[in-house]
Amino acid sequence: MSFYGAPHVAFLFMPRLGGGVRAASDVGMYAQNFLLSLRGRGFHGIPQAVHGLYADTVREALGVPDELKLLFGISFGTARPDSPVRSLEVGRVPLQASVVLHDTPLW
Repeated sequence: MSFYGAPHVAFLFMPRLGGGVRAASDVGMYAQNFLLSLRGRGFHGIPQAVHGLYADTVREALGVPDELKLLFGISFGTARPDSPVRSLEVGRVPLQASVVLHDTPLW
């Protein structure tokens, strides 16, 4: 399993509850705060859903019970400024293309 060269990874699990949408949302909000906390302390992190493909391996290596589902991992550490991946430019759609405001004047 690759962690983009990061020295650490945090695996985020959730209980297997029905559809699990609310629990997955909670884990997602936790992950966002974890990522912001890393940046606030001078570290960098990247969420990786691909870790979920290795759930059985991770569970076995860490002794995590089967009733917990691995959603994803967050690889983290200190970014290398000279890394080729740092030059990648990802475009964004305009806000108006992804947000709908109802009964509110458009900024």
